[in-house]
Amino acid sequence: MNDPDTDTFTQKDLMQHLLHAAQHSVTREEMAAQFSQFEGRNQERFKLIDKRFDDLQREIKENNIELKQEIKEQGRRHDRLSWAIFAGMSAIFFKEYIVKALGI
Repeated sequence: MNDPDTDTFTQKDLMQHLLHAAQHSVTREEMAAQFSQFEGRNQERFKLIDKRFDDLQREIKENNIELKQEIKEQGRRHDRLSWAIFAGMSAIFFKEYIVKALGI
């Protein structure tokens, strides 16, 4: 549409302008329908995000349990190794006493 000259703005120009504006306007019903459609999409997205969050929480819990078990197992191994080292050092330190006691 051409820029109307304010001196020559006719009724026909006004009607064309109103028709153009009406073609680009939205009714309340259309807006309400679009709003409810977007609301539905957002609800679906939130449900998907909630599901992903729950899945991640479960995975973290499972990994945490596995990690705790691994830490306990490593602790047991460390304890056994510590006792083995202690026994070996004690045997070396008290070697003479042990040999005399056993009569070797």
